[in-house]
Amino acid sequence: MSTVTRMPASARREAILDAAIRLFADRGFRGVTTRELAAEVGVTEPVLYQHFPSKRDLYTAIIEHKMTQSGARHCDLKSLCAEDCSDHEYFSRLARLIIAWHEDDPTFIRLLLQSGLEGHELRVIFHERMSGDFMGFVSGSLATRMASGTLRQLDPNIVAYTFCAPMANYCMDRILFSPKIPAGDVVPDIVDIFINGLANK
Repeated sequence: MSTVTRMPASARREAILDAAIRLFADRGFRGVTTRELAAEVGVTEPVLYQHFPSKRDLYTAIIEHKMTQSGARHCDLKSLCAEDCSDHEYFSRLARLIIAWHEDDPTFIRLLLQSGLEGHELRVIFHERMSGDFMGFVSGSLATRMASGTLRQLDPNIVAYTFCAPMANYCMDRILFSPKIPAGDVVPDIVDIFINGLANK
């Protein structure tokens, strides 16, 4: 008589999260039902609800899951923000961190794009938990650099956004359209333009 090996609860929860990210990224949130998600993992809907009583619980868990997986990048960012290096080196390393974060998990980036296109609440949770923390560290480190006199006194939040947003856009283009400009060429030029501008002085 054969026996069925039951998946541990922690492993089942992980499998549900992985399946949710994959399906939502591929078909959008409106294109996936809880029944389809449960079937993908090989569980029933009641079992799915045992792990995630509501959709918001599932969405929050996805963010928490990704924050844990991004722990190394988060540590790299904190280390960079605390380091006393040149402005050119700072922005170069920040650009490479942004690229690495996108390339580490393109499926999650697709999921975030789906959430934005559908006006889904996950985009708000993401902004509060992940994007907010990231931009907070960057703007804080820029404020310190401005106070030291190496950078002009401007709103550090705006400066952080005007650097990080183009880098993120480049990364999304790489994920969606595979542009031919390699990251090795993009980073030095973007950093040079950001620090020195385009004017031929």
